Amino acid sequence: MKAEILTEGDRAKITAIRGSTEVKNYFLANGMATGTIFTKNYSPKYAGLINLTLNGKMLSLRTKDFEYLEFIKI
Repeated sequence: MKAEILTEGDRAKITAIRGSTEVKNYFLANGMATGTIFTKNYSPKYAGLINLTLNGKMLSLRTKDFEYLEFIKI
């Protein structure tokens, strides 16, 4: 699923993280692992960032970082 499909306020659950060990460690260091539920917040298109809330903290990821994530909308 692509991040653009989610709208503001939608929740999703991460089902898999693809990529190298470095990529997986990057997501894990930011609190994102398989089974993590996150909420998409406001994301300005011009910035190329997507703002998320997960585990009580806010996080911004680049749009291209979502290529490594597989998630389902809940």
